Formats: sequence, structure tokens, C-alpha cells
Amino acid sequence: MATRPFSLFPPEEQQQVAQVFSQVGLRPEDFEISDDVNGAAARRISVRRVSTDATSAYEAGPGSEWVEEFESDLECGLFGRVAA
Repeated sequence: MATRPFSLFPPEEQQQVAQVFSQVGLRPEDFEISDDVNGAAARRISVRRVSTDATSAYEAGPGSEWVEEFESDLECGLFGRVAA
């Protein structure tokens, strides 16, 4: 299993996540995002908010549906208070 940092994610995923942070008023620097790739199709995204130490994981297949789940988790307070 290979782990890679968010900076190596596909550009469209990085852009979608940046847009989510902007919408909810959070700083991307407060989050550590990485993924583990196991085989051709299995991909698990790990997210940790540094200031609260809250973590979550998302299963990701083709495309970037995990970003919608992440946004929902941010909005419901899973990672702590949001500004928007």
C-alpha cells in the first residue's frame, strides 16, 4: 500500500477541496490529507484537522465523490466548528 500526500492528488480534486474550504471558511493548512492506494481500484482518503485532532476516512473510487462526504462532515461539525 502506497501513501501519498494531498499535494500529489489529481489537480481537480485539489481544486474541489480548496473550494470546500473556502465555502466553509476554514484554512487548508489546518488539515492533513493523504490517501492510501491498495491495488488498482481501492483508495482510502485520510483527513485530520490539526487544531482539533479530529479524523475521518473516506473510500474513493473513480472520480472524487469523497469530497462531497468530506464537505458534509465539515458542515455537520465532525472536524470542529466552521466559520460559515
